[in-house]
Amino acid sequence: MRFFLLLLVSSYCLPSFASPSIPKALTPLVHQLYLEQGRKLSKKQTAAQLLENQFLLFQARQLNPSILERQSNVGFSTEYHVDKFLASSLLHWFPALSQLEKKHYPLVFDKNQMLSLLGQYPADGQYTAEQLLKWQQQQLTKSAPLTLAQVLHSQSMQNRFKLHQGELALLQAIVNQHLNQQALFTAAKPYVAKQGLTIEQLRQVVTAELLRPSMLAFLGVKEEMHGATSQYVDALRSEIPESAIAKYYERHKKRFKYIKQVSASAAKFPEQKAAQQFNEYANAHSWQQAVAKYTPNLIWQAKLIPLTRQSTPKWETQLAFSNQQGKITPSIRTPSGEWLVLYSQSPIYDYYDVKSETVRYQALRALTQEFAQHKFEQNYMAWKAANSGAVI
Repeated sequence: MRFFLLLLVSSYCLPSFASPSIPKALTPLVHQLYLEQGRKLSKKQTAAQLLENQFLLFQARQLNPSILERQSNVGFSTEYHVDKFLASSLLHWFPALSQLEKKHYPLVFDKNQMLSLLGQYPADGQYTAEQLLKWQQQQLTKSAPLTLAQVLHSQSMQNRFKLHQGELALLQAIVNQHLNQQALFTAAKPYVAKQGLTIEQLRQVVTAELLRPSMLAFLGVKEEMHGATSQYVDALRSEIPESAIAKYYERHKKRFKYIKQVSASAAKFPEQKAAQQFNEYANAHSWQQAVAKYTPNLIWQAKLIPLTRQSTPKWETQLAFSNQQGKITPSIRTPSGEWLVLYSQSPIYDYYDVKSETVRYQALRALTQEFAQHKFEQNYMAWKAANSGAVI
């Protein structure tokens, strides 16, 4: 029932008197970045995306708070990515900041002390509370507060493993990067203030931009790679009724057409050269004439016989169905190391049954994204109605 209610509600507009906003100075700055990245958005589209990004950030806090800390268990922390993106953006917006001197911050311990402090990398990649407390008390620099625990938390699994191997140069690079970024953020404050903005506002914008793809996937608006889904999307899918699947099937029945039967024959050869000669002769004359001339070892028989997807042998049958019908295949190496030439034609088509797994899979996949899009639009309108002022 909820599935249809969402579709119905989304077709009506909520009150439009509410007007969430973003600082005007943000749009031209972010628009610059988009153009630099080759993204052809107008300033109006940029402003709309900035506002939508803030809604996605709100949704992340409500529905997927772990993403604010880390998008992947094996990747860098979200804060690490935000700092890197923000530093790069500031240098793009305010070129004078590139004149800042890059400093080298000496470490307070050597490689042996580092190995002693970290010990062996845990097999499961998880640290104990005792380890984290110990590393939290280990300050890495004297110029600004940065603990060993903070460094380990920010890094990818690969980098953490390297640190446990005693790669002091990596630790040095991480410390230098972090502290030079902090110095850049401090130096940028006057430039940012002239735009009527703060570093904190820019950090919020950058965070929302970075999380946008992951949150759109989490909410089901865009598909995850490899077909992975979130619990949120799984819950949406579970609400789709059988009647919606049946209606989808009727609307898109042509998509579920498949080859039910083909007529085929195939010749097998011990060597590729013989298979190629057969192929060339068959293409120049006919399949039957080639069989009569070369008398090859035949799968099935010389006269094309009807095959279903349950016919044997399986490998040759699959090839018959995947072959371009009415065409002779080139010589193909078989799993057993022989060479095969196959000819198939006269396909007979049918439609998958509405209750088949093929129909259910495709229908649920499409309907879930449709349902998720409607729910996203409904929640976005409600969020805008509830926010009548600046959201950054």
